[in-house]
Amino acid sequence: MPTYQTQSDPCTELCDVHKNEIVKFYCQEHGSVGCGDCMVLQHTSCKVQLVSDVSSNYGNSVDLVLIKHRIDNLRTNLASCKEEIKCSLKAADKIKTEVVKEIRLFRKEMDDYLDKMEADLLQKVDEINDRNVSSQKKLQDQCEALCNEMNEFQRKLDQCKDKVNNLFVTSKSIQRKYEKCQQINETISAKSQINTFNFKVTEDFYNLKKYNTPIGNLATQVKTFSGQCKKCINDMKAHFVNKVNCQAENEENCYISGITIVSEADILLSDTNNKSLKILNYRDGKVTSTLKLSDFPADITKMSSSSAATCLPNKGKILFVNMQSGLTESHCLGVRKGCAGIDHRNGVLAVSFINPLAVQVLDMEGHILHEVRDTSILKYPRIEHLSTDNEYMFVSDKDNRAVYKFTVQGELISQNKTEKNDKPAGLTVTNCGCAVVCYPFKSDSLGVIVPDTREILPFNAQHVLRPLYINISEEQNKMFISELPTSLDCNFIKIFDLK
Repeated sequence: MPTYQTQSDPCTELCDVHKNEIVKFYCQEHGSVGCGDCMVLQHTSCKVQLVSDVSSNYGNSVDLVLIKHRIDNLRTNLASCKEEIKCSLKAADKIKTEVVKEIRLFRKEMDDYLDKMEADLLQKVDEINDRNVSSQKKLQDQCEALCNEMNEFQRKLDQCKDKVNNLFVTSKSIQRKYEKCQQINETISAKSQINTFNFKVTEDFYNLKKYNTPIGNLATQVKTFSGQCKKCINDMKAHFVNKVNCQAENEENCYISGITIVSEADILLSDTNNKSLKILNYRDGKVTSTLKLSDFPADITKMSSSSAATCLPNKGKILFVNMQSGLTESHCLGVRKGCAGIDHRNGVLAVSFINPLAVQVLDMEGHILHEVRDTSILKYPRIEHLSTDNEYMFVSDKDNRAVYKFTVQGELISQNKTEKNDKPAGLTVTNCGCAVVCYPFKSDSLGVIVPDTREILPFNAQHVLRPLYINISEEQNKMFISELPTSLDCNFIKIFDLK
């Protein structure tokens, strides 16, 4: 932390309200500064101090570090928001292009469909008309044939008009044929009809036009892109939601020694007292899967969406488990006895050991990449947590009443110590770099360590007396806490909304 020299020069900042007055006073009750007029008008009953009396060595204060941290965090959030807006604009253009393409594709499909329907109708028109024309032409030919025969009858009668005997025979012969022709004529007359038809729009298509029915609708929904702004934990408050029982029937009291978030509804717990791992659906409020172990599990960490790992201190092993369809054992990685805390990030494991004391960084084959074995620092390193970028690891050491921040290579960056019996237990680290620590024996149930400060700020969580282990889902703004086995609520996981 940089060191600032005490300044004796007078303040020259002008008042935000009374523009021509210089700021000289500070009201601690309201945390505000102002000129003399401000104090007289708004802080008459407050204990007001001179800025020059309270600003001594302020450049070295935690308050200034916190303000700078909040500014940096907000600047990061703004950069993230800008990136989100850029993504949103890019997505909006892509969505428009795709939707226009879909509309025009549907329009073409409809055009093709209408063209086919039109062709089918026109074909039916031609077929009906062809049948009408064909049938009437046949009748027309028969009429012509009868007309020719009538003309022939008349010609024969004309030829015999002066020859009575021939006329008689011819006439009688024509009479017999005439009856047949008469029958043919009646048949022609009866068949002299066509199939009339007209075009009628189907009701569905008629209603499309009648009611101005759109060819489709635009279904809208809100989509959030990566880079959305998140509050820093020290600017948030914990609101108690409920507590969920994780003790099965006929089990001992629970000692929840590890919590990891599996999904939007499930968390994975390690229960030391009952030698088991449990998947707890905190939305439904029930344990959905339990895996009994041959050893007492310690801390636990998520490896992927379908796997996790826990420490088995007495056997000196890291046990990997599958979570695909309930909990099942997968394989083990041999380390050494005394393994307690574990965390995983990007293919790297951080494991703490309590006997002999050490914190190791391992690859997935168990090879030691880096190690901290300084017994002048470590006393009981039970919990550690890797930062999201794998640059740092945070170690909770209850016997030394301290939380350490190391580089992954093992270099000590900072330490935050508490007093008396305020022994740190479980911890988690947020994306903004703040460590949230459980203090089971401290009046303030939780503490927040802001980067680059030596202070542990209180973080109040109602209905928590003996917090032991903790995890935070920043995606859902939820916090999960277990309590000491001596607590009345040791069989419950307490759930909070962070706002």
